[in-house]
Amino acid sequence: MNKQTLLYILCISLTLHYVSAQTSTYKPRYSNSDYFLNTQIDSLKNVTYGKAIDYMGDSQDLKMDVYFPNTNTDTLEKRPFILLIHGGGFTGGAREWMTYHAVELSKRGFVVATMSYRLGYDRAVFGSIQKAVYRAQQDANTALRYIASQKEKLRIDSSWFFIGGSSAGAVTSLSTSYASQEEWSQIAPQFESDLGPLESSNTSTNEIFKIQGIYNFMGAILPVVFNSGKLIPTISFHGDLDTTVPIGKNIMTGYGSRPIHELLTKAGVCNDLTVVPKGGHGIYRSKKDVDFRINRVACFFKSIIYNTCVDFISEERVPATCSN
Repeated sequence: MNKQTLLYILCISLTLHYVSAQTSTYKPRYSNSDYFLNTQIDSLKNVTYGKAIDYMGDSQDLKMDVYFPNTNTDTLEKRPFILLIHGGGFTGGAREWMTYHAVELSKRGFVVATMSYRLGYDRAVFGSIQKAVYRAQQDANTALRYIASQKEKLRIDSSWFFIGGSSAGAVTSLSTSYASQEEWSQIAPQFESDLGPLESSNTSTNEIFKIQGIYNFMGAILPVVFNSGKLIPTISFHGDLDTTVPIGKNIMTGYGSRPIHELLTKAGVCNDLTVVPKGGHGIYRSKKDVDFRINRVACFFKSIIYNTCVDFISEERVPATCSN
């Protein structure tokens, strides 16, 4: 074999090796697989995003944790943002319940925050739980405005905000996305005077942002709110035997995930619903189940960003497949 032939073979081998390596290691952003490593994720813990008065009349500092791809590793100038809100019936829970969600979604390329909000209400007083929902929405509004005010520091694109949560956190996410002051005044006219306007628990910021998608895990929303304004693409997971927050229409909780899906579909708004047959208010709790939800959420939000979203409903566990 002459020297020229040997050199040619060597060049071809190196090229094939390079292409093979690129193909095997390439992973797309915002998908059902990690784009960044755990070691490439940074966080800001115990960030005070506001201050407000709780149901007992005491002042409370409002805290959040923020997770994001290391800005030395991630060269993208602006990243989409997700706010995650924990459940707990508006009486318990902690933002750390959503930490695993936050880390995994940030490894896919999102900036993600988990927030604490004011908890508690007087069960003996009629309408007290509605006040808890109102306070939670005030706090979520404040958290979103705070993050928008930090968009340059965190390299966030404020035109791509997403929100989601579990149970009470899903209720808060839906309410924050839809309920205006005027609509709350129709439901409970005294809330604004008793608790202040929806923008009351603030950080003196007036930032503009737009919620583009919702992650609804066992949540619901009142019809008077949902039937007005612009509808938002939503991905939902719900058990069809849930008695805490029913999947259908309920006089107390309003529209569950099924009527939300039906109305969004009728309006031509992209949405995704997975129903768990015979499932109650405790579906998809194992690590494998949480990973399944995270992957589907990442792919759904990606489809909104890239305008490739399609309607979906299933009673089977269909894995996310947006890597391609």
